[in-house]
Amino acid sequence: MSKLAPSPSRSSVDKEAAQVTTEAADPDLFISKEDDARIRKKADTHLLPILCSVYALQFLDKTCMSYAAIMGFREANHLSISDYSWLGSIFYLGYLVGEYPMCYMLQRFPIAKVTGINAITWGAVLCLMAINKGFVYLMVIRFLLGFFESSITPALALFTGQWYKLREQGTRTGVWFAMNGFGYIFGGGIAYGLVKADQEGKLALPGWKVIYILLGLMTAVSGILVLFFIPDTPDKAWFLTDEEKKLAAIRVRGNQQPVESKWEWSQVREALTDPLTLMYCLVGILTCIPNGLLTNFFTIIIQGFGFTALETLLLGMVNSWLAFNYFGWLWLGDKLRNRCLVGIVPCCISVLGLCLVWLLPPHMKIGRLVGCYIVIPYIICLAATMSLITSNVAGKTKKSTVNGLYLIFYCVGNLIGPQIFRAKDAPKYTPAYLTCVLCVILTGVCMVGIDLIYRYENKKRDKLEAVHGVHEFKPEEDLTDRQNPHFRYTP
Repeated sequence: MSKLAPSPSRSSVDKEAAQVTTEAADPDLFISKEDDARIRKKADTHLLPILCSVYALQFLDKTCMSYAAIMGFREANHLSISDYSWLGSIFYLGYLVGEYPMCYMLQRFPIAKVTGINAITWGAVLCLMAINKGFVYLMVIRFLLGFFESSITPALALFTGQWYKLREQGTRTGVWFAMNGFGYIFGGGIAYGLVKADQEGKLALPGWKVIYILLGLMTAVSGILVLFFIPDTPDKAWFLTDEEKKLAAIRVRGNQQPVESKWEWSQVREALTDPLTLMYCLVGILTCIPNGLLTNFFTIIIQGFGFTALETLLLGMVNSWLAFNYFGWLWLGDKLRNRCLVGIVPCCISVLGLCLVWLLPPHMKIGRLVGCYIVIPYIICLAATMSLITSNVAGKTKKSTVNGLYLIFYCVGNLIGPQIFRAKDAPKYTPAYLTCVLCVILTGVCMVGIDLIYRYENKKRDKLEAVHGVHEFKPEEDLTDRQNPHFRYTP
């Protein structure tokens, strides 16, 4: 196994990576099916388990407040519904503020080192949630938690783009995004055990404090694993031979993604004026307004149906089915060769779920509970769009900029979400549910729009290539998807 070496600058890493990739760009070099499968399997077995564990824990770290809420957290800190809503929102303000510096750091420094250090840091910050010093203190801690967690999603998107072909990226994105579902199982199980132990007087600390400390320490350990065992680039992989490192570059040659990391302001301008950037960002904000509501209030909504705290935790674990939802839909998108349109059916299912929770009378709590479970599928559009950005945005600076903008809109949606759940609208909360329904419908419309733009651009480039031909793509050329006439969008 590799040992943790002194961290080189990102530029030195990129120069070595560029040399390997340039050699691999030789059109006379090919990779056999056997070698291709072997490299893919090594990436799956050595990278995905650790990266998935970090992603599962980041989901738990930001959502465990909902478990703590039914374990006495709100009462111990004298939090009103409004205070609790702001604690849900302030996390995403920190995420928003952290997005640009984190994307810059991922561009400038070794990816694995940035990711590992941030995981250790936000794990330590989460432990501080166990200190009850009042609302203002908790607001500061939640802000810092969001700030440091803002690195994880763009980092995993970059890892996915480094290691996998275009038609493999949707499935792999689905795998690590599915860890949100595993988080429901793991988090619900831990919370259930802590509530029982607390009721039986077996804990030295209140259960809500223990869950913060426990998850914080686990996250710090996962960050250490990233530092020691995740390579910054394929050419630094300790589990590949020198020959396999070249093969790893050859197998992703068709992605037409450059290696150099020089910051290009022209690519920033292109990202800001590209209609596809607008569509990606609209998906980000529209999916996250309902997500911001459901993430923070899910257990409270279920408990409001008349279930006890223990029943609520067990019922919440059923939401783990969304793990299969993420993986299944993105796998289907890769197989059908269209990740855009597979988001339409999940959006329809989610609209039905929202209407069940919203419109069924209070005594039909089983029907409303079923509605809660089938609200989840539309979130696949969030993961699908991350995958689309990874595959279809070329140019190192442009990709970082679009990823940053997408996650900014993701944050804004999650900031808005908790605020639409207002006490004065009880018990029906009609404005909140109506807003969620409209957001999910518009998300589906945006996914169709992205698909139509891809088709239009690809047809236009096919016609131009038939007339003028096209120059050969060279990996040392940092061309964007708009600048490279040979580039084809992969829906």
